[in-house]
Amino acid sequence: MFLYFYFVDREFGLMHVRLQTWLPMTIQVCLNGREYLTRRLDKAGIGYSKHGNCFTHIDDLAKAQQMIDDLHQRNWVHFLNALARRCNRWLKLKSQLKFPAYYWTMRESEYATDVMFANEAALNAIYPALVNHAVQHFSCRDVMRFMGRRFHRDFNGEVTSDVKHRVEGVRMKHWVDENSIKMYDKAGSVLRIETTINNPRRFNVRRKATRGGEVVVAWFPMRKSVADVARRVEICHAANERYLEALAVVGESSPAHKLLDPVSRRIIRQGRPYRGLRPIEPDEVRMFSVLQEGTFLLQGFRNKDLRSRLFPHVNRNDKERKRAVGRVTRLLRLLRAHRLIRKVSGTFYYRITPKGQKVMTAALKLRDTEVLAMSA
Repeated sequence: MFLYFYFVDREFGLMHVRLQTWLPMTIQVCLNGREYLTRRLDKAGIGYSKHGNCFTHIDDLAKAQQMIDDLHQRNWVHFLNALARRCNRWLKLKSQLKFPAYYWTMRESEYATDVMFANEAALNAIYPALVNHAVQHFSCRDVMRFMGRRFHRDFNGEVTSDVKHRVEGVRMKHWVDENSIKMYDKAGSVLRIETTINNPRRFNVRRKATRGGEVVVAWFPMRKSVADVARRVEICHAANERYLEALAVVGESSPAHKLLDPVSRRIIRQGRPYRGLRPIEPDEVRMFSVLQEGTFLLQGFRNKDLRSRLFPHVNRNDKERKRAVGRVTRLLRLLRAHRLIRKVSGTFYYRITPKGQKVMTAALKLRDTEVLAMSA
């Protein structure tokens, strides 16, 4: 029913193509990015140690990262069409069968971030604490935030987490509908965070398309097409980074007061005074909660985005609107003064800084902590 073609490609190493034997003769291509990196490193003469599908050491990490980052920028349609002509002989034969060009999509993609520890003992010393932290502290809201999804009352999907003990090690996995993010130890000394996308329409991509008969540039659901590979990489990379940032507090003695006390004090920036924040006051906690929504973590937020969430009932034609605009502007200045957010150069967007992520998370956790749990 299917024909399998196996290649040791000069760029991608061991890979295979699966050709369906009945019309429309669909094709599946399976390849591995680490095999690609292996050949790039060999060609560049960069030394490395590899265990199966995992690098445990690379002499020049910066260069290796640049090599693997080049992968999503290549012309995938040209490469895949060449494979199709190689395996599907009907594309070459002159016959009454007129095959249209293949429309190339990504059925499933896995994007992993590997953190290499100095040795196996170093990872073993902290990995149980990482798993324990993920089990006890990563709520459904956290998992959705990692995946860039917004939590709201209309959400009717499913968020699940589970731990599995295998021969290779312990794996922690979180699902948001069909897509997932997981953590596991590889080759003894490598911590791997991996995001898998099965349904890309859960995410958005900014692109040109026709809407209402007009060509517009706007946010649309992400396609399975290889045309959206760059956006898919951006989303997965951001998800892995957020997960690692959430794990960064494990093993670090950091009382809440060390994070919250400095931002609670009055400060002066560029000769201008700014009041201290009130991290667990209802209004500011609500603002922190809005800023940490998945949508804003992915593409940043603007004044009007924050205004529509904090003041949803303000009439656009009312004087109250101007007051709301001014109030949000002052809040943004205050957060920038305390280094919790930063302006994206050349745009109207803002993003949360690493410091802001820690302060806001600490404030939200502290406010939601049960008194009995604190006394225990």
